Amino acid sequence: MAKTIKDLDDLVRLVVAGLIAAKPWQRQLAARLGEVDRLLQMLRLTIAMEKPDTEIAAAALDVAAACRRTAACLAGSRATNPALQAVALVSDLGERLRTAFSSVL
Repeated sequence: MAKTIKDLDDLVRLVVAGLIAAKPWQRQLAARLGEVDRLLQMLRLTIAMEKPDTEIAAAALDVAAACRRTAACLAGSRATNPALQAVALVSDLGERLRTAFSSVL
């Protein structure tokens, strides 16, 4: 689970750093990825503070939902293929988190 969290965090930061935010889809993607980043930080804090497993699982589910919303926001947009592939990977990593933590709830 720790590797998935780190991979997702690294990917989100790299995609945001590479965005120019000149086009509407780029600005929307940057905002959605900012939400994913914020929720990832909350997940890490929840884990570091040794909160109950149910709270950690809920935070992980929030991250996964934000990843799905990020992928959905680009559906039908004029996003480039590399951006679509990166968002698909973000969504996949979010799904892995959801699956890993779903057994706790």
